[in-house]
Amino acid sequence: MKYKVKKDDLELNLAPMIDVVFLLLIFFIVASTLNIREVKENIQLPKTEVTEEKNSNEVKIYITKEANIYLGKDKVELEDLALKLEGKLKDSSQKNISIFADQQVAFQEVIRVMDAAKKADVDNLSFALEEHKE
Repeated sequence: MKYKVKKDDLELNLAPMIDVVFLLLIFFIVASTLNIREVKENIQLPKTEVTEEKNSNEVKIYITKEANIYLGKDKVELEDLALKLEGKLKDSSQKNISIFADQQVAFQEVIRVMDAAKKADVDNLSFALEEHKE
């Protein structure tokens, strides 16, 4: 007498796999957010012997040596910079910005950022420099 083994229908439950994929996605999104300190560490400022006091309500623009432009923590394209600057400065009585440009960035990139600031009617434009220590 032969016994026939009845196989259960095998089903693949995708719900736990989808949960794991979403958790991994959330992990990588959170882990890859840009830290402004990382941008500052990658920018080597030119040295100077002149120091100034800092204005707390100024808008900061960072230019990396790869010519990436950051308005505060947000990466922006050069074409959008003037419009975004106007939005950030519209409620401000004094329109002050500071540019943190890497010493290896092409000067033309700095000029383009200055032109965008002029289009946004910036009152005071300053450059961040590293204090020269001997």
